[in-house]
Amino acid sequence: MIVQKVGGYCFKLSAGPVTVAINPPTAKSKHKVNKFGSDIVLVSVRHNDWEGVETATHGEKEPFVAIGPGDYEVGDVTISGFATPTEYEGPLMDYGNTAYIIDMDGIRVLALGALSTPKLPAELREEIDNIGILLMPVGEGALSPKDAHELVVAMEPHIIIPYGIKSDADVAAYLKVSGEKGVDVGEKLTVRTKEVLEKDGEVVLLK
Repeated sequence: MIVQKVGGYCFKLSAGPVTVAINPPTAKSKHKVNKFGSDIVLVSVRHNDWEGVETATHGEKEPFVAIGPGDYEVGDVTISGFATPTEYEGPLMDYGNTAYIIDMDGIRVLALGALSTPKLPAELREEIDNIGILLMPVGEGALSPKDAHELVVAMEPHIIIPYGIKSDADVAAYLKVSGEKGVDVGEKLTVRTKEVLEKDGEVVLLK
C-alpha cells in the first residue's frame, strides 16, 4: 500500500490498480489540490475543505462515493463509516463527522476525519482492534495534542500519521506531548502488510 498526503486533509491510498481518496477539498476550499483520479472517495465532513468529490474525479471515470455512516464494499475494499462528534469550523456537532475503517490490501486503515473527542462511540470502539494505520487530526476543531495522545495509547495502532488542522505546529505539539520524534518519510509511505504489523506505534510524518 502507498499512503500519500495530497494536500489539506486529503489522503490517497493506493494498492495495485485501486485508489481511495479520503477527504479531498473542493475548488472553493482554501486548500488547493490538483485534480486526480480515484476509484473510491470518502467524505467525513460536509464542508468545502473535506467534500471535493470532483477533485478526486478525472476524465469520464466516476468513483464510488461514501458520505456518512454505513458499510460499503467496492471490489476487494471494504469500508465502514461511523458517526462521531466534531467542532470543525463551528460549534460541537454530535454527528457532524464520519470516521472510516478501510480494509484494503490486507491492512486496516482508520481515517478519523475531523474527530474532536478521544471518546469514541461504542460501535467504533468495537472495531478498532489491530488498526494498521491511523490517520489522526490534531488541532483546533479536532483533537487536542493531549486527547490525540490519549486516543493513541488506548487504541495501540501500528502506525500513526498525524495531520495538523490549522498548521504543522499542531503536529509538532502532538509529538511533544507524546514524546515521539516521528519518522519523516517525505511525500509517501510505502508499506506491506508484514511491515505494518512489525511496527509498534510508530509515528510517520508525511509532507
